[in-house]
This record gives sequence, structure tokens and C-alpha cells, in this order.
Amino acid sequence: MNKKLNILFAVAFCFFTNALSAADFKAQLDTAEQCYKSARYEQAIATYEQIVDNGFESAELFFNLGNAYFKSNKFPMAIVNYERALKLNPTDEDIQFNLQLANTYVVDKIDVLPEFFLKSWGQTFVQTFSTNQWAHISIACFVIGLTLLLVFFLSQSIVLRKCSFWIGVLAIIVSVLGFSFSGKQKDAMVSTPDAIVVAPSVIVKGSPDVNGVELFVVHEGLKVKVSKNLDGWFEIKLSDGNKGWVKTETIVII
Repeated sequence: MNKKLNILFAVAFCFFTNALSAADFKAQLDTAEQCYKSARYEQAIATYEQIVDNGFESAELFFNLGNAYFKSNKFPMAIVNYERALKLNPTDEDIQFNLQLANTYVVDKIDVLPEFFLKSWGQTFVQTFSTNQWAHISIACFVIGLTLLLVFFLSQSIVLRKCSFWIGVLAIIVSVLGFSFSGKQKDAMVSTPDAIVVAPSVIVKGSPDVNGVELFVVHEGLKVKVSKNLDGWFEIKLSDGNKGWVKTETIVII
């Protein structure tokens, strides 16, 4: 009997804790929105950042945080949060527009290293949806595929059997592709994550050492790839193929 009571108490406590968390989240969100509307952008930023630190994430949250940074003329951090929002919702036109606007304040204009057009097209297509969206598409198509194949086995109509079979097979194929695309996006983000330069200007070194050879200079707002992490240094790669080492505090991972 005591064990049952303990279990019930634990479940009730979890529900109560979650309810409090949701209430706190709503209160903080309302506070941040009011601060933003009254042009108290620094307070809005602090509140939005606190929400993120508490583990809440969404495209809308990062978008609003990016807007607050943009209004405060902190364009690198605005770009960081617009990029984070875009990862969660790649098709949102408002996020795309604000990111493009923020990028006009970036000093460095780096040429993109040309790629084989099929590879470039494939990467663009995979990035049409986020990792989670591809996963949802995969699950939905898998369920649809299994349902149609079940119709194929149970139906007495020849026409319905043919249609359900081929559409079911197509849905299963799309499901497999969606799962693959979701995995590719996740692997790419983990293996070579994107980052934004947040220091006004950074001297890129040839080695992870303050006395390393100075290769070139990058400025705040520039988007780079991070390939290695070593003792307080990141190896970064630019879109034109150039790479080198910078201190970890000079960039922020998206």
C-alpha cells in the first residue's frame, strides 16, 4: 500500500512540477514580450535568454530573441538566434527575411567555394525541412504506407489493390528517404556545426596558439563551420575553403 502511495505521490509531484514550469514559462514569456513592446530591449533579451537557459526552445522563441538583439544593434547575436530559429523552421519567410536583413550588417563578404551542381541541389533539397520535420514526414509516410499495404492484402477490388500497393510502396520509400535526410542533417550539425563570429574582429591563426602564424582576419556576424575543438580553440572553415584557429569565446555555435 505504501509503495502505491509513493508512486501516486511521485506522479502527482511530476504533474505539479510540470504545471509550475509551464506557468513560469508563460509568465517569463509575457514579461519578455511586454519589455520588447515597451522598447526595453535589454530586459527582453535577459528574459528570453533565461527562458532558453531553462531548456525551452522553439523557432518563435529564437526569432523573438533575435529581434530583441537586432533592436539593440547587437547584430551578431541577432544572426545567431535567427539561424537557430531557421534550423527549427527552415520555411518561415519572416525568419528568412530578418536573417537576410541582419546579414547586411556583416562586413565580410566571402565567396562560396563552387560545388558540383547535383551535390549543391541535393543539399538544398535536404535543408528544405528541419531534422524534426523530416522525422515527422518519415513517420507519417511509414504509417500511411503500412495502412495502404494492409488495404492491398484485405481488399477484394483489383483496382483498389493495385492503387494501394503502389502508393503504399511510394510512401514507404518516402519514409526511408525522410529518415535518411533527418539523419544526414543531424550528423552534419554534430560533426561540423555552424557558428557566428561575435567578436568585433578576430585574427585567425595557423595553429591553436596565441603565437601561431596570423592567416587572415574575420569580423563579427560572419558564419563559419567548426571542424575541431582543442584546448580553448576552434578550428573554423570559411565558405571559400580557407580555415584556421580562433579562441572559443570569439564565436558562438548556432
